[in-house]
Amino acid sequence: MDSFEIANQFSTILRNLTPQQQQFSKAIYFALKNADKEDYIVPTILSALEDPRLDLNLKSFIFQFIDLLIQESFSNPRYNNAYIQSLKSKLPQIVQSVCPLNNSSNLMVAYTSLCHISSRFKVNCESYKADFQISSLEELENKSLELDGGEDTLITTWKILLQRSKASKMERKRLLIDEPVTQDNVDEDQVFNIRNKSDPNTQYLTKKQIITRIEDDRETHKRLKENKWCVNRDKGAKFIAESEFINNYWNKFQPLTKEENAEFLKNLEELNSMVLSSYKDKQF
Repeated sequence: MDSFEIANQFSTILRNLTPQQQQFSKAIYFALKNADKEDYIVPTILSALEDPRLDLNLKSFIFQFIDLLIQESFSNPRYNNAYIQSLKSKLPQIVQSVCPLNNSSNLMVAYTSLCHISSRFKVNCESYKADFQISSLEELENKSLELDGGEDTLITTWKILLQRSKASKMERKRLLIDEPVTQDNVDEDQVFNIRNKSDPNTQYLTKKQIITRIEDDRETHKRLKENKWCVNRDKGAKFIAESEFINNYWNKFQPLTKEENAEFLKNLEELNSMVLSSYKDKQF
C-alpha cells in the first residue's frame, strides 16, 4: 500500500476504536508495522482528534491508544523508537483536543495516560500529579500554570491539563452557587436535562453517550487490571522456575497417613457445606 492508502486505512481503524484489548492491539500492530510511514500516521492521529464530529468518548480511546503505542515502542527496540518523539512533541495539542475547555469528561482518562507517559520518559511530574488531586479551587488558583515555550513538552502538557481541571472546578463552583438545589425526587429524563444547553459552544454528553461511556469504562478498567496481572520474572541464577518451585514443595512433605487424609477430607467437606449454605439459591 502507498502512504495515502495506509493513512486512510489507519483513519478508519481509529474512528472505529473501542476500549477492548483486541482493538487496541490491532491499531498498535498496524501503526508499528507501518512505522516507516510515521510522517503520515501521526498527522492522521491528530486529524482524528481535531475532528469536531468525533465523539469525545472516542477521542479518549485514541489517547489511550497513544499511551499504549508509546509503551510498545519503548519496550521493543526493533522499532527504533518509532513515534516516541513525534507524539511527545504533539502532546499539548493532543490534550487540548481530548479535553476541551467546555467539557471535563475526559480529564481522568488524560491524567492516567499522562502519568504512564511521564514515567516512560522519566520526567518528574510528581508536583503536577499532586496539584491535579487538589480538590480546593482556591489552592489550585495559587499555582503558577503559565506556559513557557522553553520547558519540556510533558511539563507544558501537564500545565494544560491542570488549566482544564481548574476550569472544570470553576464551572462546578458556578453551578453550586447559581443553580437552585432541588429537594424533590427527580426522574431520569430530568436528570439528563438539568444543565442549560442554550450555549452552542458548550458540549455535553447525551444520555446515550453517558451509558456507552459507562460500558466502555468497564472495558478500560478490565484491561488495566489485566496488565497488572502480568508478571515478568528475570532469568538468572538467583531466580527459580515455577516447575522447580513446585517440585521443591512437592518433595518437601511426606505423603499423608490414613488418619491425616481422613481428617483432611472431613475438613474439606465442612468447608464445602459452608460455601453451599452461603448461596441464596440451592446449588445442584
